[in-house]
Amino acid sequence: MIADLNNLTIRRRGYARPTFLPKGRQVDPQHRAQVQQLLGTDELRRDLLIEYLHLIQDRFGCLHSDHLVALASLMSLPMAEVYETATFYAHFDIITEDEKSPPPITVRVCDSLTCEMFGAQELMSQLSNKSNSEVRVVRAPCMGRCDKAPVAEVGHNHVDHADVNSICKAIDSKDLHPVIPRYESYEDYRAQGGYQLLEQCYRGDRCADELV
Repeated sequence: MIADLNNLTIRRRGYARPTFLPKGRQVDPQHRAQVQQLLGTDELRRDLLIEYLHLIQDRFGCLHSDHLVALASLMSLPMAEVYETATFYAHFDIITEDEKSPPPITVRVCDSLTCEMFGAQELMSQLSNKSNSEVRVVRAPCMGRCDKAPVAEVGHNHVDHADVNSICKAIDSKDLHPVIPRYESYEDYRAQGGYQLLEQCYRGDRCADELV
């Protein structure tokens, strides 16, 4: 149940002062300590909520409801805000106290229109027959790689033009991490003359209307 963590005032008979207790789920000290140890002792920033959720998911393999309550408490945010953010993204796995944690390896098969046209449904069926206690297979929304359909993601590793063999190979070799392509850094771009026109506009050397 989603509940706000704002304070609830309770008056007890015989006491003049009210006692303040948090509404909804109580924070478990053990889970709070785990989250605090993972995220550090620096002040937690609201704009980094998604990054914190990623760190918790990567560390524990899912987002336990107790960890979400602890995170909300540490960030002084309503539980509803943390829960809504976590459930908005398909790659976060929300686990309640009554549910088992997912297997250590998750294979996500893109079910976008393009991937469906290139055999994602058949791939999903073939992979489902190979799932076990160590691997689960789930559908996932568009991964933005339509030119390489069908696409699957093994852990965080995208497998382009995926088939059963390439996915099983990634699983067997524990190739679960993203492949970051080479890219031009901001410093390299500036060193090669990048943003010179923008700087000229800021200095007043060029008029923005000249560039339109």
